[in-house]
Amino acid sequence: MSTKLSPEQSALDRLIVDEIFDTIPEEWRCFSLIVEPRQLDGGGQIITLINPEVAGQEMEPSATIRQHVGELATFLAKEGRKWDRITYQAGLDDSGAWRLKITAPLPD
Repeated sequence: MSTKLSPEQSALDRLIVDEIFDTIPEEWRCFSLIVEPRQLDGGGQIITLINPEVAGQEMEPSATIRQHVGELATFLAKEGRKWDRITYQAGLDDSGAWRLKITAPLPD
């Protein structure tokens, strides 16, 4: 298995992450963006954007996030990569630096 991402996937991940940072409230110290394929009602994706530190603190993903997530799903389908969840999680560490973790299917 190759763990090297294609430039296209890396670029889409970057666009998604940049838009998350442009969208979330300034006071959020962490976030989770969870993407799941919509199974029953016509395709597409279910996208959830939350602040995991505060129960019930959720916001609607922007149209730009939805667009880039759709582009990523199309790319993964073209590559033949199956997935049931993609996550983008980040939080501020004690030094004030953001730490990002992306969980997504890797190329074969």
